[in-house]
Amino acid sequence: MFTGSILSRRDALRLGAVGGGALAAPSAPRMTAASKSAAAQTVFDVTAYGAVGDGTTDDTTAIQNALNAAGKVPGSTVSFPPASGGCYRISGVTVPGGIGRLTGESVLYTKNAPFVTTLTGSVLAPINATVADLLKIGVCGNGNVVNSNPHGLTVEGLGFLGTTPAPIAAVPNLWGATVIDTSDVTFSNCRDMYCGCPAFAGYPTGGTGAGGFVRLLSSGTDIFFSVNAQIRSCSSYGAGHFVLADGLSAKFPGGGSTDGRISNCQVNGHNLAVSLGPFEAGAGGWFITDCHFSSPLGTGHVNYGQAGNPWTLRIANTYFDVCNGVPLSCGGRGLQLVGNYFRGLGNTTAIQLTDKLGTVGRDPGALISDNVLDLDGSTTLVTFAQILGFTAAGFPTHGGGVYQNNLIHNHGAPMPKGWVGPYTGSEGAAIANASTPTLTLANGPQLSA
Repeated sequence: MFTGSILSRRDALRLGAVGGGALAAPSAPRMTAASKSAAAQTVFDVTAYGAVGDGTTDDTTAIQNALNAAGKVPGSTVSFPPASGGCYRISGVTVPGGIGRLTGESVLYTKNAPFVTTLTGSVLAPINATVADLLKIGVCGNGNVVNSNPHGLTVEGLGFLGTTPAPIAAVPNLWGATVIDTSDVTFSNCRDMYCGCPAFAGYPTGGTGAGGFVRLLSSGTDIFFSVNAQIRSCSSYGAGHFVLADGLSAKFPGGGSTDGRISNCQVNGHNLAVSLGPFEAGAGGWFITDCHFSSPLGTGHVNYGQAGNPWTLRIANTYFDVCNGVPLSCGGRGLQLVGNYFRGLGNTTAIQLTDKLGTVGRDPGALISDNVLDLDGSTTLVTFAQILGFTAAGFPTHGGGVYQNNLIHNHGAPMPKGWVGPYTGSEGAAIANASTPTLTLANGPQLSA
């Protein structure tokens, strides 16, 4: 005897179970020609919305209209064809939520490099010297999640130029792109020239420019606040900064745009290449790998943990080339520096662990291993790593971390007259080998005449 439920005809139709065979699904609502066209379009070409790209016309409205239209189609792409005049001039545009990709083709061409350089193609550039951000991604939630921000956006192949049309002038505070409270944003194969740079003739110098290529700002601490950014296979020439990650203000000290990755990037002529947590909040969890930083007049290559209380910065397989300032300044715990190469430095040290890191039995909490310092004839270097939170006598007893297997050489030439040793304390004296429950320090080989 059957005791189960009896399907109504409506249920049977819904399940496609009548007569032992599948029924045709109910017909979809009829679409008009206009709605069909809108649904079918997933790629939005900025030139179709009136962008000229002749290098002088203001294309702001046309590009913003293309972005707004694309924002209504989830996962859409906005395409920037190579500009006939080398760039699209704008006063700044905002990327709304819904857009999945911005794509273009830019070329950073160096003739007689590094003295003659051209950035052309799918390039965004300021229409005048008052522009603050060429591309703004997301809006601030003031500590609250903004679900409508374009989380997961990829920017691929675009170029960012930091000079105005004739008369050509640099815009010192300009940012190529600003990401606010938006997570999982990727910049891939993008190029920047002179963004945030006060000087651009001859070999570039970022000088004291406050702008740069990309900055990531966060007002919160969880996964929806400018975290997990990726900057990969990008190149930068003469920027104030290459990448900056920070909190939005001291009102939100827990922010800081954490857990990003910078990989396979070439950065030349900057003021400061990577600045993580410089002003308002810590920006920990970043990973820098397989990059090349070079700036004879730069103040530094990587600056980490000067604000807040971040933990962990990993740097591997990276070439810290010529630099006038300190290549790596670290005020955050948990630095992991493995397999890198330092060369041609104009300062007294390659690495500076600041006096923020002075807690007994804990700090700096760093792993510095298997790196190479090539003095390359330097007459100014006195040490490889300067540890400012402890004296040379106190560090073997109270310090924390692992410091070993770092090779120092001067191409067979004598060490500089002022050379002290691989590791020095706050007073400038050499730190002796040590092995304690919290510290392993071994002065590695020094190859000289």
